[in-house]
Amino acid sequence: MVETFNLIQLWATPFPRGEGFYFHLYALGFFIAIYASWIHLSSWVDDDVDTVGLDAKFWNIVVISGAIVGGLVFWSCPKPILSFAGLILGAFAPIGVYIYFRNLEVPEEGKLFTPAHFQSLAEKYLKMRFDSESAKASKNIPIRFIGKSEDKNKPGGDSKISRVEDSEYYQVALEVIYEAFQMRATDVHLEPGKEEMSVRFRIDGIMNQREPLTRQTGDAMVNILKVLANLDISEKRKPQDGSFSAEVLDQPSDEKEDDAPKKKAKKPTILDFRVATAGSVAGEKMVLRILDGSKSMGSLKKLGMRDKLKDQIEAIVNQPHGMLIVCGPTGAGKSTTLYACLSEIDRFQKNVITLENPVEYQIENVTQIEINPKAGKTFASELRSILRQDPDVIYVGEIRDKETAEISCQAAQTGHMVFTTVHANDSVTAFGRLLDLGVAPFMIANSVSAILSQRLVRVLCPKCKVKYRPNPEILKKFNLSPDKHEFFYKAKSEVNQEEKNDSPPCKNCGGTGFRGRSGVYELLILNETIKNLIRDNPSVGAIREEAVRTGMKYLQEDGLRQVVAGNTSIQEILRVCK
Repeated sequence: MVETFNLIQLWATPFPRGEGFYFHLYALGFFIAIYASWIHLSSWVDDDVDTVGLDAKFWNIVVISGAIVGGLVFWSCPKPILSFAGLILGAFAPIGVYIYFRNLEVPEEGKLFTPAHFQSLAEKYLKMRFDSESAKASKNIPIRFIGKSEDKNKPGGDSKISRVEDSEYYQVALEVIYEAFQMRATDVHLEPGKEEMSVRFRIDGIMNQREPLTRQTGDAMVNILKVLANLDISEKRKPQDGSFSAEVLDQPSDEKEDDAPKKKAKKPTILDFRVATAGSVAGEKMVLRILDGSKSMGSLKKLGMRDKLKDQIEAIVNQPHGMLIVCGPTGAGKSTTLYACLSEIDRFQKNVITLENPVEYQIENVTQIEINPKAGKTFASELRSILRQDPDVIYVGEIRDKETAEISCQAAQTGHMVFTTVHANDSVTAFGRLLDLGVAPFMIANSVSAILSQRLVRVLCPKCKVKYRPNPEILKKFNLSPDKHEFFYKAKSEVNQEEKNDSPPCKNCGGTGFRGRSGVYELLILNETIKNLIRDNPSVGAIREEAVRTGMKYLQEDGLRQVVAGNTSIQEILRVCK
């Protein structure tokens, strides 16, 4: 009984405690916050280390070991300041060391904890705006926007221009447009995302991703371009079309005026922009088509045609009547080819009228009419009216419906030379396209003189293209002799991708391996046999057999000529000519 009482008394007596060995609420909260931050950052290191290419096992051991040491210091050190400092250093110092070494492996724009990185974070999360060195230098960009209603020869003075110039995002628009001009882009795509505005350039027919803009900056830039194109900035769902221009001035030289040699001032380059907007789930998308108005109308010699084909086209173009149809997908250069055909005509002795939507290039001594369906000016209605204008040559931008096709065929049969385009995969299927529109077979046979199908292939960069020995099976497939065609060429970018090289990109082509484009062609000339096949029984197979028998070269066959000459690669021909 006594022993039981002593135990109860001992249990009720408070235990003597000294200093330490207790939990402080604030200290525990601090530890949990540091630990949670460390978990997030260590998870990022584990993902990032594989992307950068460093040793994942080594850096994971370093990060975890540092956290363990910091935790031991925190719980064992009696001094609060030292324990807190030990926890922070143990948890974050190894991650800081990792960031230092990963910055040595990545390009400048991918580095962390740099002034540019902190500015981008402030712009993204704090909605702050900074003038970087590139932004300060861009204030001297040699380009000037010209609104739709402004006179291109009068600098300034347009109220729309003065309104957008006051915007803080005006400089961003200048930068993007000038970069597109320098990189030879034909289209600029501004595509909204959840947090960013994607910027893509179409260069040599291929889309190229550029540095994205913040969503706020991208939306502001779209509004600026809509003001220039005289569009409604409050309407963001319905599609809108417009246009504006820009003047690219001669770039200033870094040389002093006294040292620089006297040279004739260059004429400013005038760029015309076709603007198209469309509403999407994420926001308003904008596409700009860039037309260089300073470029002169090309000739058939510059289009990459072989000599025999060029002579055949010239003979067809100079016929007194008939119809030349150029077919191919969008972006295949059909309009450029027909412009070159117009350059072969004596426009001073013939009355040449064009119907276009829209007019892309101004042609001297040619009456150019722009189609405007919203105002009731369609291809069919305008074609009827110009037939009363005594034309010798008529250029119809595109045949889209039965009425336009029939009027064009009738014009070709009544003493007019008609140039037009049709969307078709090759020259033979263009007949099927006209038949699908409802044109009578006899009308096609009596009016069409020839059909030219074409594609554009990228030209290998002359400064970085690589010579290689082709596979004998490839040569056999295309009926080429290994003795005569011992070497072909391919793009340096393709070699780097195959061999996983990281050599510096070529400055001439920007690392793509290609610069410029050339055409590959398939010409079908209608002889009497083909015309009879069309009248009697329009069979695509029979027409193709007769065309090949009379000397028609397929697109791939004409493309191989470019490969053998070293102008392009087999991979490019197979990509374009399927």
